[in-house]
Formats: sequence, structure tokens, C-alpha cells
Amino acid sequence: MNVLLKEIKTSLQDLDAGLKGTLNITEAMENLAYSLNLNRVDDSWSKVAYLSKKSLLNWLDDVVLRCA
Repeated sequence: MNVLLKEIKTSLQDLDAGLKGTLNITEAMENLAYSLNLNRVDDSWSKVAYLSKKSLLNWLDDVVLRCA
């Protein structure tokens, strides 16, 4: 679970910095933004997460419950 949380945190921080202009936008950042826009779990997150068919919002709720 720690690997998943680290991946989520890092990728969201990188995307935020890219959108603010402090980092160049990479393909991974574009894919993350696209996934967030479509309410889907990003591929980089699902590679280190448990298998789930839930939408992003429901999946995040489940991640929070699993961490608690």
C-alpha cells in the first residue's frame, strides 16, 4: 500500500508542478490528467495497486478505507 500511496503523491505533485509551469509536461503527466478528467484510475497507479473495476472516485474511497 505504501508504494501505491507514494506513486499517487508523486504523480499528482509532478502534474501540479507541470500545470504551474515549474516542470515540463511529460507524456505520463498528460496521461494522468486525461485519466483524472475521465474519472478513471491512471495506468501508473493501477500497476502498483490491487485489481479493481471501480471508477476513480469510488476507488479512492476504497483506498482511504483500506489505509484506515
